[in-house]
Amino acid sequence: MQELSQKHIDIVKESAELITANDLEITNKMYEILFYKYPHLEMLFENAPNNHFVKLAEALSLYAVNIDKIEKLTPALELIAIKHVKVNIRPGHYSMVGMALIEAIEEVLDEIAPIGFIDAWREVYKYVSDILIEMENKLYKELK
Repeated sequence: MQELSQKHIDIVKESAELITANDLEITNKMYEILFYKYPHLEMLFENAPNNHFVKLAEALSLYAVNIDKIEKLTPALELIAIKHVKVNIRPGHYSMVGMALIEAIEEVLDEIAPIGFIDAWREVYKYVSDILIEMENKLYKELK
C-alpha cells in the first residue's frame, strides 16, 4: 500500500474545516451522483440505517482531522470493514464510490477549494479504501 505524501497530508489537514463545514452537503451529493451513475448500488444500502449519510459525513471529517494519525482511525475502520463484509462490499465498489465522492467534493466546494485539494482527497480516498479493502479481505478469508 502506498503511503500518503506529506504534501497531501498537509493540504487535507489545513482544509479539514472546509470538509467539516460542508460534510453533509458533500455526502448527500455523493449519494445522488453514485445512485444516478450506478443505480444497481442502491441495493447495497437497502438495510443501511437512516443516518448513514450523517455517518459518512462524520467519517469524512474524522479522516480530514486525523489523516496524519491513521492509527486513531483504525478502530472505526475495523467497524466499517465488518459492516461492509455483512453487505458484501467488494473492492470494485470503491472506485465507483470514490469517483462519486470526488465529483461531489468538486461540485460542492468548487471555487473555495485550495489548489491541490482535489488531488489530495483522491490520494486520501485511495489510501483509506486500500486499508478497508485489506481489512475486508481478511474478514472474507476468515468466513470461508
